[in-house]
Amino acid sequence: MISALILVVLLVVLLSISVPIAFSIGLLALAGLMLAGVDNPTIAAQRMFAGMNSYGLLALPLFILAGNILVAGGVIQRLIDFADVIVGRIRGGLAQVNVLANLMMAGVSGSATADTAALGAVMLPTMKARGYSVEFASALTVSGAIMAPILPPSLIMVIYAIPTKLSIGAMFFAGIMPALLIALLLMIYVAYACRNHPMPTTAAPTPRILLQATIKALPVLVAPIIIVGGVRGGIFTATEAAAVLCGYAFLLCVVGYRAVSFARLGQVFRESALTSATVMIIVATSNLFAWYLAMENVPNATRDLFQMMTDNPIVFLLLVNLFLLFVGAFVDTVPAILIFVPILQPTAVQFGIDPIHFAIVVIVNLMIGLNTPPVGTNLLVISSIGGKSMGQITRALMPFYVVKIIALIIITYVPAVSLWLPRMAGLIN
Repeated sequence: MISALILVVLLVVLLSISVPIAFSIGLLALAGLMLAGVDNPTIAAQRMFAGMNSYGLLALPLFILAGNILVAGGVIQRLIDFADVIVGRIRGGLAQVNVLANLMMAGVSGSATADTAALGAVMLPTMKARGYSVEFASALTVSGAIMAPILPPSLIMVIYAIPTKLSIGAMFFAGIMPALLIALLLMIYVAYACRNHPMPTTAAPTPRILLQATIKALPVLVAPIIIVGGVRGGIFTATEAAAVLCGYAFLLCVVGYRAVSFARLGQVFRESALTSATVMIIVATSNLFAWYLAMENVPNATRDLFQMMTDNPIVFLLLVNLFLLFVGAFVDTVPAILIFVPILQPTAVQFGIDPIHFAIVVIVNLMIGLNTPPVGTNLLVISSIGGKSMGQITRALMPFYVVKIIALIIITYVPAVSLWLPRMAGLIN
């Protein structure tokens, strides 16, 4: 047990100093197994392969491919134009456009980092031209991007289902209301923060312009509806939904819009393969490390530790939130889930917390971590796009942290926010 805790602390240190994630996890897992007297490399290879040998995990490369095809097809500009027609002419409207575009893009990409990069490249120059500071625009963009892994189709939910065996479809439905809550709170804050911003000089959109923008954006907006509706109707599983979304993205962007040439499509396949391979290596080594932790009885010891500290599920959730907010600032989302969720999830069930609700709480915590220094993957991306330092963007992020913490508190202590839709869909009891 002591050696396992030392290795976990060492892992956090290695990740915080930018040692490649897969190497850090894999080397420490092998070291732990050697300390435990398991020095057979064949067993390690078998455990790593077992971590990747999952039908549900097949959804991961497919969702990545579908999102990349849609982004390459220029759907971002269509979504921004649609949001701009709806709210762009009010005071602070372009900031509201940012939030709405993030929400709509979340139903397409499933990745917070992809949303940050894609929307940041478009929204930052546009918002700067209309009088917004780059720092505010950057802070708003990364804050809205955290909705992508919460709203289906979510790559993080697919990964979360690996160690927990939870229903991906149930998690998809559970993430819809929390994502909408975050969007609502961000829009309320934006309305307050931009109350003195100059009014746009352009006229309100005519019904014809509104209709044209809707027609252009509608095929993209249909994509997440296909996923959610198909899973709810029992037409296909979440994994099959990923394949359906790939086919839809191909028909839409390559055949329909003709925005992606076959040469560009080859590049998209290559980029998707590299991203998928990177994640799969992390999944493999994380599974090996989780197996070692189970051998050392760390999950049961953690449960006993929490039960010694408190027998109140409210206090337990508070402690988990504080722990995950700290972890999220130093460890990227995928390894954080694969390492800590097998420890925390059984403990949460012992406290009587619904596992689907707990999954959403964990994901929201780690998404906030993406915007938190010193690691803050999204901060690094938006910093390179906007040309501002992480410190400058972090200062602009302070009020947005308050908004996201309020959302986290509501999601944590009002389980119905996460559980109402999957119950209505008959996916959980």
